[in-house]
Amino acid sequence: MTQVDFYLLQQPAQEQRMVFACRLCEKAMNQGMKIYIHTDSEKLAQEMDDLLWSFKPESFIPHAIVGLDEDLDADEEIPVFIGFGTTCDVSATLLINLSDGIPAFHQQFERIAEIVPNAEAAKRNLREHWNTYKQQGFELKHHTL
Repeated sequence: MTQVDFYLLQQPAQEQRMVFACRLCEKAMNQGMKIYIHTDSEKLAQEMDDLLWSFKPESFIPHAIVGLDEDLDADEEIPVFIGFGTTCDVSATLLINLSDGIPAFHQQFERIAEIVPNAEAAKRNLREHWNTYKQQGFELKHHTL
């Protein structure tokens, strides 16, 4: 059964949401998970890519943007992929959803993380996500940070 974790942040800013996604990636990667971060656009995917390089000077999280990093070695073990399309051909355990909607391919993951900034519009949107996941019978967990 897929587990969905909702992380309620204290800050309203999108940047804090993305920084928390980086911290979550680091933790999941250290647990041996493969991660797919889903964004709404190529621009946000690029911002996430930049942030993964800079959010913590002593940390290194190998990652690639799906469809943009053409120089990837097929044999290379990359734990984190970032994408923005309507499909996902990446085999990963954890989906970190930074998109406004639930991607159509969400059911292929064992775990899903929804990061909720402390803003009313975002909370409303993520409540809809909660209801959708609940209707699908997923195990739901809520974490206030």
